Amino acid sequence: MAAVGFAFLQASNRKSNQLIDAYRTSFGLLAAVEVALLIEITLFGDVDLIFDAPMSAVALFSVASFFHFVGGWTLLALSQQRIGVARTGALVSAAPIVGTLVAAIGLDEPLTIAVVGGVTLAVAGVALISLSGGTSGSIGWRRPWLGLTVALIWGTTPWLIRLGLQRFDHPVEGLTIGLAFSVVAYAALLTIGGAWRRSVPPTAIRWMAFGGLCGAIAVSGQWISFDLTTIAIAITVQQLSVIFVIALVPIMFRQPFERMSPRFFTGAALVLLGAGLVVLI
Repeated sequence: MAAVGFAFLQASNRKSNQLIDAYRTSFGLLAAVEVALLIEITLFGDVDLIFDAPMSAVALFSVASFFHFVGGWTLLALSQQRIGVARTGALVSAAPIVGTLVAAIGLDEPLTIAVVGGVTLAVAGVALISLSGGTSGSIGWRRPWLGLTVALIWGTTPWLIRLGLQRFDHPVEGLTIGLAFSVVAYAALLTIGGAWRRSVPPTAIRWMAFGGLCGAIAVSGQWISFDLTTIAIAITVQQLSVIFVIALVPIMFRQPFERMSPRFFTGAALVLLGAGLVVLI
């Protein structure tokens, strides 16, 4: 569920990012996700639980959300601007390796041969898919630390989320609490930077609203998966989103399908094999 939701979220982000800058796009998506989450827990959850969360859990959820969304999404956009989408995707694909190692050290999760092999296959597959389109003109591997920092952040935040869930075992409500802090913090940063002086096209608002709905489903599934299974399984299976994105973008935007090179098919097979390995063995 998270993988499919993230695919729609990335497609929506790609469309709105063509209309306004990456910073306001990220904030708009975060705000839309928060609104959708509030509606979700009002209709299907328990809003009162939010006020019962211990402060230690609130702090962990807030820190994890801020680094994952505000820090991770912003650095991702900056990396894509500097070294391109493909190379950034290849660097960020290291997140499952970081997440698996951090969970093994910090949460004592099993680090079996099957888990290590599955994570490695999935990471290699995502990297191959990301690079299957070839190079982008003269753009090189300048400032790779941006993409690697995103991988470090996205590999570490699941550990913080799990620690928070050990104190407050309600993933969706915990996510809503943490994301609220991120939305407020991001709004303050944009206000300081004077980002509100430029208007936002209505089309961009519609894409961000759609992305927020998809994002709420995706991130809810992500946090629930962190609560129900090991981080290695959750974060590796979610790499399937890269395959769904390749299929969704041409359909949603009426663009030609990306050229399916042998490298792409090899990468897709590795992602599927790696995800299956960590789940089934």
